[in-house]
Amino acid sequence: MSMILKQIIVITDGKSNVGGNPADAARDVRKLGITVSAIGISDGDNLSYNEIVNIAKNGGGTYDITTIDKLGYSMTMVTQKTMNKTLQDKVNLELKNILGKDLNELNPFIRIQIVDYIEKLSEDIFLKCIILIDVSQSMKNKLENAKSSVLELLKSIKERKGKNEIAIIAFPGEGYKHTDIISDFTSNLLELERNLKKLKTSGNTPTTFAIKEAAEFFEKNLEGVKYIL
Repeated sequence: MSMILKQIIVITDGKSNVGGNPADAARDVRKLGITVSAIGISDGDNLSYNEIVNIAKNGGGTYDITTIDKLGYSMTMVTQKTMNKTLQDKVNLELKNILGKDLNELNPFIRIQIVDYIEKLSEDIFLKCIILIDVSQSMKNKLENAKSSVLELLKSIKERKGKNEIAIIAFPGEGYKHTDIISDFTSNLLELERNLKKLKTSGNTPTTFAIKEAAEFFEKNLEGVKYIL
């Protein structure tokens, strides 16, 4: 049975304006065993800091506010922090069930050993990550940097021992769709680079619908696959 960590990273430079509160969607998706993190690209008044924070809080993930030129670093940092947090949350739950204590309540020496174990486990675990990228009109001048940042992330996580696969979903989709699948799960850098060329900007920011549809894509992709975590 494979240990798979399922992660969605929402990348946006604006506030959701279609479909309700994305933090509520992140909470529902977290119940499916999918961690939702968020990165806000700050370049003016469009971004809602609270929305980014609440998506990550309800989704069990982490968040960052960055500039477009530092997006690649931010994505790598958020991915790693989210892996460690998800594993620590899982370990804490097991410790509570077995010992009635969480990690912070243990003897410092034992706590250090467990933290070391979590860090090693994060290197070996199978990471499946959906990059959910805002392609609304406000992203027009940022899109090329965003594409480069996705490739930078894949190059970075390929240094891990564990298997890595990234999928790209854009929101909004073309026409009246909420999302478009830009790239299926892959660890192939060239394939990802080819698929990223499909990205183009249009429309509003349906973040809530996008999070829900990214979760549905995860579930379809993992049908029949046994996994833990």
